[in-house]
Amino acid sequence: MKESIEDTVLLIDNSRSMLRRDLKGNSRLTIALQAAKTFIQSKFAIDPKDRISLISFGHETKMISPYSYDENALINSFKKFKISGKAKVHSAIAFSLQTIIKEMRKLGGKTQRILMISDNKLEIDPTKLNRLINISKGLGVYIDACQLGKLQGGGQEKLRSFAKSTGGIFGYFNNIQAILKAVKGFASKKEVDETVDYSFADKKEEKSPLIAEIALPLRRPSIMDIRLMMRNMSKNQEKCQICHSTKGPSGADFYSEGRYCPNCDRAMHISCAAMWAKSSEHKGNIFRCPFCFFLLKLPKSIIVSKFEEISGPIKIMESDEKQTKMIPIAKENIHEIDASCSYCYNIFSEDLNVFKCQKCDSYYHEPCFRKMYDEIKSCRFCGARIDLN
Repeated sequence: MKESIEDTVLLIDNSRSMLRRDLKGNSRLTIALQAAKTFIQSKFAIDPKDRISLISFGHETKMISPYSYDENALINSFKKFKISGKAKVHSAIAFSLQTIIKEMRKLGGKTQRILMISDNKLEIDPTKLNRLINISKGLGVYIDACQLGKLQGGGQEKLRSFAKSTGGIFGYFNNIQAILKAVKGFASKKEVDETVDYSFADKKEEKSPLIAEIALPLRRPSIMDIRLMMRNMSKNQEKCQICHSTKGPSGADFYSEGRYCPNCDRAMHISCAAMWAKSSEHKGNIFRCPFCFFLLKLPKSIIVSKFEEISGPIKIMESDEKQTKMIPIAKENIHEIDASCSYCYNIFSEDLNVFKCQKCDSYYHEPCFRKMYDEIKSCRFCGARIDLN
């Protein structure tokens, strides 16, 4: 067993019930922030390379501080906490996972954690919460829950159950000394199996099977990119940043089998990316960009034992452009979407309208779809031209 560097989302309840002064005359929020301060100091005393992000949740969920190593900056950011309605725990977990997924895509090898400090006066949607807990388990994210005050009702069982199901810890405390002592224990490192790569484990041992679901596909050239490249082949052809050639291993030009990393926008042939993935330690169709280490995936059809078997160049039909329509998703169905936005790569909530590309089933937030249309008039993933009629 070994201890890895950890990223922790510190999720603090700032709902109205946290104003109650039932802990030796102190408000619950005051005690929660004291506990958070103790956690931060204890965490950095154990390993200053760990990072902590602060998020508040009440009627709204807000980022108080992005991931940071700076103890003083994190503690000073407590001034931003403001009381806000009743806490929606499913929205808070979704926001936390969105923050974590961004970091997991950038760089692997870290342990990801959420520590929730709450008095358990929560608004709970069981269906949404269960789905989010399953996502947490699938990504290998630990959720710890620290409850202030006495146990009452069945809600605490929900906190206990989702902590237990993700391998986290649940505790409840009704005096200040017990809370401050306990959070030092919460700050201890999680032990992980050193034989398992949490990003790309063998399926028999995989601790985070949903990693493949958050990996992003390589971006296709848009119709406009392809037209530009085809107008003057010698001048406008992109060079693959892996093989440093305009032509791929199959002899195809870049416009027919070229792709781009959606994070750093480096150009690469899809066959070169496949060979890179196959030769990397992770193998399969999941790999990290060789330039920015962003988490990427290839179509499963491209992963073959002999790369001579890769299908030929993609046919481009200029006279009959691929077209697509953007289909609106009903508000009540948004929570069922397991993909992320193909433009901003964030997950979806009911706060924004969502559209799906009719051609490739990629999903977009409405502002992202509108911005993408203004920029390229095409779907960023499949390259099909968007028909707004």
